[in-house]
Amino acid sequence: MNLVDYHTHTYLCRHAVGEPIDYVKMAVSKNLTEIGVSDHLSFSIPEDSIPLDKLELYVNMVEEAKRLYGDRIRVRLGFEVEYSYDSLDSIARILESIDELDYTLLSIHKMDGWIVNSSRSRDKYMEVDLYRLYEKYFNLVCEAASYRLFQIVAHIDLPKIFGFKPIEDMKPLYEDTAKRLAKAGVCVEVNTSGFRKPVAEVYPAREFLEILRKYNVPITLGSDAHRPEDVAYRFRDAIDMILSVGYKSISVFEGGRRIEIPIF
Repeated sequence: MNLVDYHTHTYLCRHAVGEPIDYVKMAVSKNLTEIGVSDHLSFSIPEDSIPLDKLELYVNMVEEAKRLYGDRIRVRLGFEVEYSYDSLDSIARILESIDELDYTLLSIHKMDGWIVNSSRSRDKYMEVDLYRLYEKYFNLVCEAASYRLFQIVAHIDLPKIFGFKPIEDMKPLYEDTAKRLAKAGVCVEVNTSGFRKPVAEVYPAREFLEILRKYNVPITLGSDAHRPEDVAYRFRDAIDMILSVGYKSISVFEGGRRIEIPIF
């Protein structure tokens, strides 16, 4: 079985632990085909981002892990980039300057001035129209994807993190989002970190994944590990769902180029 984990973090983002090599070692122990290191790069939430003066160190550490373990596993260099229209040009310049870069994850944590996955924001969910919140979130995801800076959409339905979901039928939103992402040519991550959150399910929801499959939106896998021991967290459950909706392959990336590989 080909298993990859394209969403992992390091101590450099200041809210995770471990160095790139620790995640690579764990991936080797779990028989993964590839491991991607994708620490945070954010201008809008700088306290949760790699400091700009540590970017070279980050790249060098990932490259060293490649050198030491490249005969046992493919190691990819990535970033999880927080989308903010105001910082697009700055982000683009940074990404273009890193020759070793394999992929970027598109993420949105901050919207309308509040951080949707922060425990301090839970009360906010009881004050807003949940359907409109999800609609705006998906519109931002699609807007960001249209700029072609990103290869993978991370935790695509993150607003469900605390279990707050609209009572309305979400299918029209899922359909619209899937069509737009297919047009943008991006990949969507099946992210298992939701199993560790109050919502207790993967991102995206099963119905959403079924619709992404309908529009042939490619997928990959990510654990969103902030500790080495969470690499490939509950991937068996993710693979079961992926296969059950009809996917037979996942995407990997090299130098920004997407490559499709069979799950089996």
